[in-house]
Amino acid sequence: MGNGTTAWVLRGGAAFGAAQVGMARALLEAGYFPDMLYGTSAGALNAAALAADPSLGGVTALEGLWRAVRRRDVFPVRPWQLAAGLVGAADHLVSPQALRKWLSRTTPVRRLQDGAVPLTVVTTDIQSGEEVLLSSGPAVPALLASAAMPGIFPPVRLGGRLLMDGSIVSDTPVGPAVREGADIVFVLPCVPEGRSAPPRTALDAVLRSTAVTLARHHDRTVANWAPRCRLHVLPAPAVPGSSAFSFAKTAELVEAAHRLTTEWLGKGPMVVAPPPPVPQSGARH
Repeated sequence: MGNGTTAWVLRGGAAFGAAQVGMARALLEAGYFPDMLYGTSAGALNAAALAADPSLGGVTALEGLWRAVRRRDVFPVRPWQLAAGLVGAADHLVSPQALRKWLSRTTPVRRLQDGAVPLTVVTTDIQSGEEVLLSSGPAVPALLASAAMPGIFPPVRLGGRLLMDGSIVSDTPVGPAVREGADIVFVLPCVPEGRSAPPRTALDAVLRSTAVTLARHHDRTVANWAPRCRLHVLPAPAVPGSSAFSFAKTAELVEAAHRLTTEWLGKGPMVVAPPPPVPQSGARH
């Protein structure tokens, strides 16, 4: 719907990422189809699935994955692993093996370039601090790197770099999308704004504090790029009892996001002036 090249930018948020399923369904039902997909962390996992099948059928398949996943599938907390990380014997608290196996079973594209829609996965070079954009090569290592939250998962060595969570440098990669030709951008957040309940676990506290920092960076990104594209930031639902490290509220997150996005689209997204030329920057692989 509408003229121009449309990018969907999917932010991170661990288990809150289920909300992006409902958002995607509402966008497609309203006729807003992606010409390119950018994803960070949990958003990268969703973007990979949508790149393989950017249709309502693909959304249904993605929702099935979210409804079936359990914390032990991706965040298996083991006391000995936690102890090793805390005493300095390891650089992470959670083994990545469960997440790697789950991604290998469920990721519908073997290579990032194999999707029906161009896909870019955002990661961070933890040694240089550089944003690294991955749009080709094996999908599972790239997704594992983008989801490697600092201190929780270890970095992933890929292409001679040590890569981690893309949210560290670019949780809302609007800039890369615009530089690649997008003039209509939908940002799909998943962590709700505003006052939230106190964290219930140490992992919740880690992600909650990170979310505060990312929200500030997100606001600056939106302010910077809104004049350069038609930028639409979808609202994220607040579901009582939901947690970044629990999948107990997946169904409620999907349904609430679908309802909220449908209502928001019914009011008509704000249209901003087309973008001027944007200088090239960033590392792409």
